[in-house]
Amino acid sequence: MSTPDSPGTAPEIIERTAEYAGVRTRELLVSGSGDPIVLLHGYADSADTWRGVLRALAAAGRSAVAVDLPGFGLAAPREPGALTAQFEEFAAAVVRAHGPVVLVGNSLGAATALRIAARDRDGRVTAVICLDEPLLARHWLARVCRWREYTGLFDLIGALPISDRVVQWAVRKAVGVFIYGPGFVADPAFLTTAVRSVPDMAALAARGRDAVRYARENPIGHGVVVPVCPVLIVHGAKDRVIPVRAARELHALLPGSELVVLPQAGHCPQLDQPDEVVRLILETAQRARRIA
Repeated sequence: MSTPDSPGTAPEIIERTAEYAGVRTRELLVSGSGDPIVLLHGYADSADTWRGVLRALAAAGRSAVAVDLPGFGLAAPREPGALTAQFEEFAAAVVRAHGPVVLVGNSLGAATALRIAARDRDGRVTAVICLDEPLLARHWLARVCRWREYTGLFDLIGALPISDRVVQWAVRKAVGVFIYGPGFVADPAFLTTAVRSVPDMAALAARGRDAVRYARENPIGHGVVVPVCPVLIVHGAKDRVIPVRAARELHALLPGSELVVLPQAGHCPQLDQPDEVVRLILETAQRARRIA
């Protein structure tokens, strides 16, 4: 499919189906020049989280593509087995299809982007930008998630007799509180995509179960990661999900990386401050081009 983001307005975001690593998905694209900027969303999110960034990139004349990761948005469901490997295989296929690229990720997408960049030895990733990367979080919730599977708990949650309407109301409230920074108003269109991800108790239980699985697959963070391309680490100072100290630890782990803390942004700076995120992306892409 190919549909405009908003008829009669510019720049236009094109929506179409695609397939990477055998996974059918949806992608949002804008046309322009330069190495394509590939945008990877976070857990339980979708390519829609990047619409503001895509518009700003298009206005700047840069080409970009945002994809739904397996099992999220309008992508096909994930296969049984390890989640981390599926996300990374999919993202690597996106990079191969569009490379060389500037790789940008938020949360789960940031962790995935960093590992893809670290494995790149063919120059397909010219720079990587990590927004609110989660794997070095060591707060109580991260520790609890890595402790056990909680299978019985999630079975119980999925069976609770709570109406879909109440679940959807709670999802909207949670997104406003935990995803956006304080003082930023949640976009109603984005809230609709969040409800699409978690429409009922069964979906809530499934998202929780897989989040724990992903955390348990990555108990010590990244281990050794050494991207050869420029790395920019961005973190929202008002992130209520992943503390800023996780970004500082990642910065210390990656000599030569740069760290920017956005004072007002929350867990998804691309929603709070898309123009600032685009400025940082373009500056990093320009620095990568000078190095090359």
